[in-house]
Amino acid sequence: MSRSSSQDFRDIAFGYASSEAEKSYEPDLLLSGYVDLQNASESIRNGLPFLVLGHKGSGKSAIAERLELIFEGDSNAFVKLVSLSDFPFTPFSKLVRGDVEPEAKLPDAWSWIMLIYIIESFEEDKGLTHPDPSSLIDAVNAFREMGLSPNSNPATIVRKSANRDFKIALPGKLAQYSWSKSETASARELPYFVHCLRNLVLQASSESRHFLVIDGLDDIVTSRDIQYRSLSALIFEVNRLNGLFASNCVPIKIIVLCRTDLFDRLPGGNKNKVRQDSTIELDWYRDPRNPRGSKLVQIAKLRTKRSLGESVDLFDEFFPDSIEGNGRQIETTLLDMTRHTPRDFLRLLHYIQQFCTKTGEIPIDEINSGMREYSIRYFMPEIRDELSGYFKAEEIASLVSALGRLRKRDFKFHELVGSVDAMGAPLSNDRLGEIVRALFKCSAIGNLQRRSNGTTYYTFKFRNLNSEYNDLEDIILHKGLWKALNLI
Repeated sequence: MSRSSSQDFRDIAFGYASSEAEKSYEPDLLLSGYVDLQNASESIRNGLPFLVLGHKGSGKSAIAERLELIFEGDSNAFVKLVSLSDFPFTPFSKLVRGDVEPEAKLPDAWSWIMLIYIIESFEEDKGLTHPDPSSLIDAVNAFREMGLSPNSNPATIVRKSANRDFKIALPGKLAQYSWSKSETASARELPYFVHCLRNLVLQASSESRHFLVIDGLDDIVTSRDIQYRSLSALIFEVNRLNGLFASNCVPIKIIVLCRTDLFDRLPGGNKNKVRQDSTIELDWYRDPRNPRGSKLVQIAKLRTKRSLGESVDLFDEFFPDSIEGNGRQIETTLLDMTRHTPRDFLRLLHYIQQFCTKTGEIPIDEINSGMREYSIRYFMPEIRDELSGYFKAEEIASLVSALGRLRKRDFKFHELVGSVDAMGAPLSNDRLGEIVRALFKCSAIGNLQRRSNGTTYYTFKFRNLNSEYNDLEDIILHKGLWKALNLI
């Protein structure tokens, strides 16, 4: 159905690929153009959950950036965002010295970093009360004397604390209780110092609220065991500290944002307990038979109304009812190009904008051009980024080339092996199997099952977070990759 409109699709601000950029350049998108999935933002502020899980692009960082915006200008709220993007795990693992098991060392090392930020935040709170306020001031001064404050990033704190010549500057009264009985102590006494600082924090009270948000775990994915053990210790220690803060009415909450696939790889016997009681998982997938009920569609509509006015409905105004011969709704077609995350969906609309040439309804060929550009410029690079850290760059490049050589949307694993072998790529079958499983976890591929009654079933991780790759079933590429691999 042809529509006539003077409105221009190109005038809609759908946002940026990163929430950090949105907060800097169009912060209102994180306020009036935001859908609070599962009431996550509210639960993080006022409820028990402290761990936000989600795949890349699911909106984890948006929760943190929005939290900062909500309390901006509020003298009774203090939000500190901390990124682990360049975190040095090897020196971190050696931060607590001596013959102590890693399971005991790593939580103390995380507490050391977090307590520095917490005490810094308390210093800014003019309404905070403490039975021994001079000790808090002494602690802040000691951090500065050690070069750990103010506003050091976690990597700097780790590198300075792990330095062979590092000495703990003991603040005021803590010096008289130290083992060294002096104004400085050996780095070996770090666990004792952490214990004293923790007790200091637990005596604080305030009408204000303090939030420490730990992000950037998306940027530090590697296949090294020390990373997994360290991050597992981080979640354990944050859970423990938050419990202590709550039971002692200390006005601080620590929040951790973590990729679901990374959390699944972490060691530890109590992960499910944390997952059940203290976690919000950002799952945007909804019944595809009702695409207009999708929260992703709602976000796009909110941002349309913000840019063009309340009377404008995104799909009624600018899109044909369908661009496929089978009559499928346009919203379904667009959602099928994504893994049902806000970043995927909004980036798709952004790339369609790049090919718009006029006001009113967008021609089908321009929509198709935008989808093709999205597949090449966004979706394929996003998948490469998801694999980065787990696999070498040359392994990822070989895999992409092998997929392109197949010229098929669905195939069997042995066909992919044949394509790799034909290229002479240095990928063993076992290593290729690892990459394929990783592709399934990030929803770049799914499993395809053909039943004897003629029906076909598709299994993708984004449709069911509990699904796992089945090497006995055929493999199907996500639609978002088809155009990038010249499959249509």
